Amino acid sequence: MMILDPIAPKPARDSRVTLAVITEPGQTNPFGTLHGGVLLRLADECGAIAALRHSGRGRITTAAIDSMTFLGPVYVGERVELEAVVTYVGRTSIETRIEIHAEPIEAADRRLVAVGYALYVALDESGERTRAVPGLVLETEAEREAAESGKTRQELRLIRRDQARGQANPRRPGEPTD
Repeated sequence: MMILDPIAPKPARDSRVTLAVITEPGQTNPFGTLHGGVLLRLADECGAIAALRHSGRGRITTAAIDSMTFLGPVYVGERVELEAVVTYVGRTSIETRIEIHAEPIEAADRRLVAVGYALYVALDESGERTRAVPGLVLETEAEREAAESGKTRQELRLIRRDQARGQANPRRPGEPTD
Protein backbone atom coordinates (compact mmCIF):
# COMPACT_ATOMS: atom_id res chain seq x y z
CA MET A 1 0.00 0.00 0.00
CA MET A 2 1.35 3.41 -1.02
CA ILE A 3 1.23 6.11 1.67
CA LEU A 4 1.08 9.66 0.36
CA ASP A 5 3.21 12.31 2.04
CA PRO A 6 0.64 14.66 3.71
CA ILE A 7 3.01 17.59 3.26
CA ALA A 8 3.73 17.01 -0.46
CA PRO A 9 3.49 20.25 -2.49
CA LYS A 10 0.21 20.88 -4.33
CA PRO A 11 -0.63 22.92 -7.43
CA ALA A 12 -2.79 26.03 -7.10
CA ARG A 13 -5.44 24.54 -9.39
CA ASP A 14 -6.24 21.92 -6.73
CA SER A 15 -7.30 24.65 -4.29
CA ARG A 16 -9.54 26.67 -6.61
CA VAL A 17 -13.07 27.03 -5.28
CA THR A 18 -16.18 29.00 -6.23
CA LEU A 19 -19.12 30.02 -4.09
CA ALA A 20 -22.33 31.55 -5.42
CA VAL A 21 -25.23 33.17 -3.54
CA ILE A 22 -28.28 35.27 -4.30
CA THR A 23 -28.33 38.52 -2.33
CA GLU A 24 -31.29 39.21 -0.06
CA PRO A 25 -32.87 42.43 1.24
CA GLY A 26 -31.54 41.84 4.78
CA GLN A 27 -27.97 42.04 3.44
CA THR A 28 -28.36 45.49 1.94
CA ASN A 29 -28.34 49.10 3.08
CA PRO A 30 -31.31 51.48 2.62
CA PHE A 31 -30.11 52.19 -0.93
CA GLY A 32 -30.50 48.55 -2.01
CA THR A 33 -26.81 47.75 -2.31
CA LEU A 34 -25.03 44.97 -0.47
CA HIS A 35 -23.11 45.89 2.69
CA GLY A 36 -19.34 45.56 2.21
CA GLY A 37 -19.18 43.48 5.38
CA VAL A 38 -21.43 40.85 3.79
CA LEU A 39 -19.01 40.60 0.85
CA LEU A 40 -16.07 40.36 3.27
CA ARG A 41 -17.72 37.49 5.15
CA LEU A 42 -18.38 35.63 1.90
CA ALA A 43 -14.83 36.33 0.72
CA ASP A 44 -13.44 34.96 3.98
CA GLU A 45 -15.53 31.79 3.65
CA CYS A 46 -14.49 31.23 0.06
CA GLY A 47 -10.82 31.94 0.76
CA ALA A 48 -10.89 29.66 3.80
CA ILE A 49 -12.24 26.76 1.76
CA ALA A 50 -9.42 27.20 -0.77
CA ALA A 51 -6.87 27.31 2.07
CA LEU A 52 -8.40 24.19 3.65
CA ARG A 53 -8.22 22.38 0.32
CA HIS A 54 -4.55 23.25 0.12
CA SER A 55 -3.73 22.33 3.71
CA GLY A 56 -5.50 19.02 3.25
CA ARG A 57 -6.41 18.51 6.89
CA GLY A 58 -6.81 20.08 10.31
CA ARG A 59 -7.89 23.59 11.10
CA ILE A 60 -7.09 27.01 9.75
CA THR A 61 -7.73 30.48 11.07
CA THR A 62 -7.97 33.81 9.29
CA ALA A 63 -4.84 35.85 9.96
CA ALA A 64 -5.50 38.80 7.63
CA ILE A 65 -7.79 40.07 4.93
CA ASP A 66 -6.06 42.79 3.01
CA SER A 67 -6.20 44.66 -0.24
CA MET A 68 -9.95 44.05 -0.64
CA THR A 69 -10.81 46.59 -3.28
CA PHE A 70 -14.47 47.21 -4.04
CA LEU A 71 -14.94 48.11 -7.70
CA GLY A 72 -18.70 48.48 -7.91
CA PRO A 73 -21.99 47.92 -6.10
CA VAL A 74 -23.93 44.69 -5.72
CA TYR A 75 -27.71 45.13 -5.80
CA VAL A 76 -30.35 43.21 -3.90
CA GLY A 77 -31.45 40.09 -5.76
CA GLU A 78 -28.26 39.74 -7.78
CA ARG A 79 -26.25 36.54 -8.04
CA VAL A 80 -22.82 36.94 -6.44
CA GLU A 81 -20.04 34.53 -7.39
CA LEU A 82 -16.76 34.36 -5.51
CA GLU A 83 -13.66 32.52 -6.67
CA ALA A 84 -10.60 31.87 -4.52
CA VAL A 85 -7.28 30.22 -5.30
CA VAL A 86 -4.04 29.82 -3.37
CA THR A 87 -1.39 32.27 -4.56
CA TYR A 88 1.35 32.03 -1.92
CA VAL A 89 2.35 29.56 0.78
CA GLY A 90 4.73 30.09 3.68
CA ARG A 91 5.75 27.55 6.29
CA THR A 92 2.40 27.68 8.14
CA SER A 93 0.45 30.27 6.14
CA ILE A 94 -1.64 30.17 2.98
CA GLU A 95 -2.63 33.26 0.96
CA THR A 96 -5.65 33.22 -1.33
CA ARG A 97 -6.71 35.66 -4.04
CA ILE A 98 -10.44 36.25 -4.04
CA GLU A 99 -12.41 37.69 -6.95
CA ILE A 100 -16.06 38.65 -6.58
CA HIS A 101 -18.43 38.98 -9.53
CA ALA A 102 -22.10 40.00 -9.57
CA GLU A 103 -24.82 39.73 -12.17
CA PRO A 104 -28.55 40.29 -12.41
CA ILE A 105 -30.42 36.99 -12.22
CA GLU A 106 -32.34 37.71 -15.42
CA ALA A 107 -29.28 38.51 -17.56
CA ALA A 108 -25.83 37.02 -18.03
CA ASP A 109 -24.16 40.40 -17.49
CA ARG A 110 -21.37 39.37 -15.11
CA ARG A 111 -19.15 42.16 -13.74
CA LEU A 112 -16.15 42.21 -11.41
CA VAL A 113 -17.12 43.98 -8.17
CA ALA A 114 -14.22 43.24 -5.79
CA VAL A 115 -10.75 41.72 -5.59
CA GLY A 116 -8.67 40.98 -2.54
CA TYR A 117 -6.31 38.70 -0.65
CA ALA A 118 -6.74 36.77 2.56
CA LEU A 119 -4.16 34.97 4.67
CA TYR A 120 -4.86 31.85 6.71
CA VAL A 121 -2.69 30.04 9.21
CA ALA A 122 -2.83 26.26 9.62
CA LEU A 123 -3.39 24.96 13.14
CA ASP A 124 -2.87 21.56 14.73
CA GLU A 125 -5.82 19.43 15.82
CA SER A 126 -6.02 21.24 19.18
CA GLY A 127 -6.28 24.60 17.39
CA GLU A 128 -3.56 26.05 19.60
CA ARG A 129 -0.32 25.60 17.64
CA THR A 130 0.58 26.32 14.06
CA ARG A 131 1.52 23.50 11.74
CA ALA A 132 3.39 23.22 8.46
CA VAL A 133 1.45 23.24 5.20
CA PRO A 134 2.22 21.76 1.79
CA GLY A 135 4.33 23.86 -0.55
CA LEU A 136 2.83 25.40 -3.67
CA VAL A 137 3.62 23.92 -7.08
CA LEU A 138 3.89 26.81 -9.54
CA GLU A 139 2.92 25.59 -13.00
CA THR A 140 2.66 28.81 -15.01
CA GLU A 141 4.46 32.12 -15.27
CA ALA A 142 1.34 33.85 -13.93
CA GLU A 143 1.42 31.60 -10.84
CA ARG A 144 5.12 32.36 -10.32
CA GLU A 145 4.42 36.10 -10.51
CA ALA A 146 1.45 35.74 -8.12
CA ALA A 147 3.63 33.83 -5.64
CA GLU A 148 6.38 36.47 -5.80
CA SER A 149 3.82 39.22 -5.21
CA GLY A 150 2.35 37.11 -2.38
CA LYS A 151 5.75 36.89 -0.74
CA THR A 152 6.00 40.69 -0.80
CA ARG A 153 2.47 41.05 0.59
CA GLN A 154 3.36 38.62 3.38
CA GLU A 155 6.46 40.63 4.31
CA LEU A 156 4.28 43.75 4.54
CA ARG A 157 1.62 41.92 6.58
CA LEU A 158 4.23 40.84 9.10
CA ILE A 159 5.51 44.41 9.42
CA ARG A 160 1.94 45.65 10.01
CA ARG A 161 1.35 42.85 12.55
CA ASP A 162 4.52 43.77 14.44
CA GLN A 163 3.49 47.43 14.43
CA ALA A 164 -0.01 46.54 15.64
CA ARG A 165 1.53 44.58 18.50
CA GLY A 166 3.59 47.64 19.39
CA GLN A 167 6.95 46.02 18.85
CA ALA A 168 9.85 48.47 18.99
CA ASN A 169 11.81 46.80 16.19
CA PRO A 170 9.35 45.65 13.55
CA ARG A 171 10.41 43.25 10.85
CA ARG A 172 12.00 44.77 7.74
CA PRO A 173 11.19 43.83 4.13
CA GLY A 174 13.34 40.90 3.06
CA GLU A 175 13.54 39.31 6.53
CA PRO A 176 12.17 35.76 6.97
CA THR A 177 8.39 35.74 6.58
CA ASP A 178 7.10 32.90 8.74
